[in-house]
Amino acid sequence: MYSVLLVDDEAIELETMEHYVPWEQAGIQVAGTARNGKEALAKLTELKPDIIVTDVRMPIMDGLEFGRRAKQIDKSVKLIYLSGHNEFQYIKSALNIEAAGYLLKPIDMEELLVLLEKVKKKCEDEQLASEGGGWQLEKLLLRIVRESSAQRRLEWIRQWEKAASGFLAHQSFGAAYMTFEHPAFRSKSADSAAGDKAQQLSSSILPADAAETVRDLLKRRLDAAIVLETGPNTLFVLFQGKPQQWDIAYWELLREELLAVTAQGEAFATIGLSGPYKGFDLLKEAYEESQRCNEEKLYRQAGSVIRSGSNAMVMQTDIPVESAAASLIAAVQAGDAERVGLVLDDWFCSMRQERVERNFAVRAVIQMLTILEQHFTSFMVGPLRDQLLADHWKELSSLPTIAHYHAYALRFCSELVKAASERDVDRHQSVAEQIMKLIAERYHLPLTVEDIAKEVFLSPNYVRTIFKEKTGETILDYLTRIRMNHASELLKDRSLKVREIAHRVSYENVSYFCSVFQKHKGSTPNEYRKLQL
Repeated sequence: MYSVLLVDDEAIELETMEHYVPWEQAGIQVAGTARNGKEALAKLTELKPDIIVTDVRMPIMDGLEFGRRAKQIDKSVKLIYLSGHNEFQYIKSALNIEAAGYLLKPIDMEELLVLLEKVKKKCEDEQLASEGGGWQLEKLLLRIVRESSAQRRLEWIRQWEKAASGFLAHQSFGAAYMTFEHPAFRSKSADSAAGDKAQQLSSSILPADAAETVRDLLKRRLDAAIVLETGPNTLFVLFQGKPQQWDIAYWELLREELLAVTAQGEAFATIGLSGPYKGFDLLKEAYEESQRCNEEKLYRQAGSVIRSGSNAMVMQTDIPVESAAASLIAAVQAGDAERVGLVLDDWFCSMRQERVERNFAVRAVIQMLTILEQHFTSFMVGPLRDQLLADHWKELSSLPTIAHYHAYALRFCSELVKAASERDVDRHQSVAEQIMKLIAERYHLPLTVEDIAKEVFLSPNYVRTIFKEKTGETILDYLTRIRMNHASELLKDRSLKVREIAHRVSYENVSYFCSVFQKHKGSTPNEYRKLQL
């Protein structure tokens, strides 16, 4: 992608150029902006733009003076001048300093895009002229596979044929489109090393010299090969080889070898392999076939070699979501992580088997997550809000396979289960505290677990379980301990008889009270009183 520096003293004009010209569509990125020639000149060395689009008339330093100085710093930079003044002297001055183009304000968008294409071509021609050997061959091949114009593509192919000394015109050639991805379900150690989810999914797998490493390996394995790095974690290989080197089994072994020498950490590789082609006029067709084969990885669980004919029709229709969503809601509410996993396993397995088209698959997953979000709205608070209310479309669209969609949905549901569990824990603590408060108020009365359960609107068994979980002792043990502590305090009053004290802590049978007291305090009530007084 080429870079451009925009220079204009009018803030509105500058903002319009920066934000409303479809630069990315034109294969150009905005490196920076400046309000006059002096400011632009200061940024030139740092930004090193390929193209400068500058107004002619500006304060401090006008566009023509800036252009002259810019050319002294970087002879290869391309200048495009803008002016609201249709005057010959400006055009003549601009041409004298080798301007690549001249446009009148207000800018005609179509005219600008046409001019940018001409400027890009000039940049490419100069780059090719300055580079030789393998680099020139690779640059030409990249142009061929990306060129939409058949006529223009033929021009590049003719140049490529002259330079491609390692390739034989009479021999079949093929294309391999290779992508490297993190596994959808990574090991705990890999997850820990990768850090957060966003870093895990976007981190680079291939090292900077991956293409060179693959190139060196393939030189020893194939008759001829050109390797291009066509995107992040993506390599394209054009090759010629012996008949046995077209077998999927051969490429499976090659895939493992390539993975071993290139990938950093846990990863898997997918290779889309085209059929044999004859005639370099079909270079783009071979490239596109290998790319289509690679896209079949959407329905695979892990990396593999995929050849044309190994895929079937895809289903372009919406898939049912409601039943699976209802099962997930029930499992989350029950805190059943295992059940959540089983429901998602079945649903995504069905999605792969039915070969749901990518956009329909993404839409179904988003519908599923939206239903869960709406049902568990109360969970969308605090730090969890950012984790659960993510831009699901953006996140899912960047993932390579349905297995990765599965892992994404599982992480989301796991957060819900965790939130539900934490909420239950908090609620259980509240119930336990209610029970303790109730006992503190009514220990002197006949009090049963059934009585307590009615007060907190839960079943006796559930109340027993919660209290034991939160306090470590049973309700009966806790009630008895509280009663004995109060009895101990009452024994300090010599005016109270043991019988009265027993009745005050809800024991009608004095002998039984004395037995329980001795068990808890290690002495009878009378002995305890003597020790305390």
